[in-house]
Amino acid sequence: MNILICSAGRRAKLVEFFKEELHKIGGKVVAVDCDPTASALYHADLHEVVPRIDHPAYISHIIDLCKKYEITGILSLIDPELTLLANCKEEFEKNSIQVIVSDKTVVKSCFDKYLTYQFCQEHDLPCVPTYTDIDKVIDELNHNELEFPLIVKPRRGSASIGIHKVTTIQELTIFQEKAEEIVIQPFISGEEFGVDCYIDFITNEVTNLFLKRKISMRSGETDKSVSYKDPILKELIEKLVIALKANGPIDIDCFKTARGYLISEINPRFGGGYLHAHVSGQNFVKNIINNLKGLPNVVDNCHYEEGSKLVKFDHFIVL
Repeated sequence: MNILICSAGRRAKLVEFFKEELHKIGGKVVAVDCDPTASALYHADLHEVVPRIDHPAYISHIIDLCKKYEITGILSLIDPELTLLANCKEEFEKNSIQVIVSDKTVVKSCFDKYLTYQFCQEHDLPCVPTYTDIDKVIDELNHNELEFPLIVKPRRGSASIGIHKVTTIQELTIFQEKAEEIVIQPFISGEEFGVDCYIDFITNEVTNLFLKRKISMRSGETDKSVSYKDPILKELIEKLVIALKANGPIDIDCFKTARGYLISEINPRFGGGYLHAHVSGQNFVKNIINNLKGLPNVVDNCHYEEGSKLVKFDHFIVL
């Protein structure tokens, strides 16, 4: 069995986790990226430099690579590509390649932050209030229903790119012309938590949940975290995942406030903080391999040590 990881980027350790598990069954991990200096490429068994995901021949190129390397399953580590792969699932399946991502409706609801907010509202899930109408925001500010600072971010963004903190109406109105491309949220000062989930492709059950409190972030990714357990947060995430009808690895961000937990973002992929879950015994990579074999996974929710700390550090290679 061979697995292809698209847009591998800097996620070298995750690639190594796949290599470790695949080698146990005589398989290999193949990594691709459009950047020949993407460090994770050089930690895979095999790698290729590919066109950008917006190239018209990208999918056909990836399918050709899947045939070349006898790929069983394919996944991506970046949000924009999830939509592309989800929309082309049938094309991959015709070639006996399983796309390790949720259905396109799930991916769309997660990638679009306003749709995420609407989904949470429809299912009575507490979430960060999210606006697309600047005039409504200004009206609520004038009636003391909202207060500064506010956060303005891309409606369909990732990796904390393009996020702005605004403190005046004058600053807010600068974004009026981009109203269709942004969302506006109140600034939340509570502690931030991340949850790594795995939802089995065969049984559709939540087999794994790993909760962590974020100590610090870097470029939108968890840099330091401490493992955490809370039945209230666990119950909230289980309710969310069941309503979402997602599959595979899911990364969920939440804030803990005086009013309780608020869901911030849902990413239907491996999160940057997954490494902590993996080394704590929540092995989603093995789960994926089992599912590709046609085997369901055993439920192993929250079986990990509380209080362990993960601290990332820099490393390098010379090409």
